[in-house]
Amino acid sequence: MMSLLLTLAYDGSDYSGWVIQKKHLTIQGELNKAIKNVIKNNDFKTIGSSKTDAHVHASDQKVLLTINFEIKNLERFQQALNKALSTAIQILSIEIVSSDFNIRHARQKEYEYTLNDVDTNVFSARFEEQWKYGKIDIAKLQSILKVFIGEHDFKLFSGLSLEEQKTITTVRTIENIKVLRIDNKVKIIFNGKAFIRYQIRMIVGTALKAYLGKVSLSTISEKLQGSGTKLPYVANAAGLCLKKIIF
Repeated sequence: MMSLLLTLAYDGSDYSGWVIQKKHLTIQGELNKAIKNVIKNNDFKTIGSSKTDAHVHASDQKVLLTINFEIKNLERFQQALNKALSTAIQILSIEIVSSDFNIRHARQKEYEYTLNDVDTNVFSARFEEQWKYGKIDIAKLQSILKVFIGEHDFKLFSGLSLEEQKTITTVRTIENIKVLRIDNKVKIIFNGKAFIRYQIRMIVGTALKAYLGKVSLSTISEKLQGSGTKLPYVANAAGLCLKKIIF
C-alpha cells in the first residue's frame, strides 16, 4: 500500500463541485477516471481535504491517494495523470506521505473571493463576481466583515439541511478576514480551520447587502447566534477559490 499527497489546481466553472456524483461532472469523479486510466485494474481511493462547492475553483486542493502497489517514478505518474485529465484540472505535485496521514486534519485553510468593481473582462469573468454598484470602499467592507471573525454559530450561513445539522457542527471559527485591492480587483481573504457548505458565499453575499444598506449589522449579529431564519443572500460561486491548505 502506498499513500500519496496530490496538490491540484482547477477551474471549477463546469463542474458540480469536488465530491463524486453519479449523474454530474465533478473534480473527484474526473480525477478518479484519470487514475483508473493510468493504473488500470489496481485498487485505489481518493479523499479530498476540502469539499469545494459547484463551480468553485482551487489553486491548492490537497488529495490523499492510496493505492495497492508502489509507484517508482512519481514524475512520470504525474505526467500520465495530467495527460489523462481535462485541461481545467492540473496536478501540480505528488509526494509520498505516511500511511497514517490524515487529509482532513488541516491546520488552516485559506479561501479568496474576488470582486471586479472596475470593468468587465471576458478573460477573467469565470473567476470573479462582477460588482455593478461603483468602486468598493475597502475600509467600509472590511468593517462590515469584522462581525464574522471569531467563533460563531454559522447555522444560518450554511447550506446544510436540518438532517445534516444533526451530525455536523455549525459552530466554526474564522481566524481572519482581510479585504485588499490587488490589480484593480477586490480580494476578500478568509482564514480558518474548516468551513461549512456555502458559508463563505453566504457571508460575502450578506456583507455586500450590508454594504448597500439593505441589512444591518445588528441583524447579522443576531443571525450569528444561530436563531431565526436564513438571509437569502449567496454570492456567485465563480468568485470563490480555495487558495491554500496548511497541515
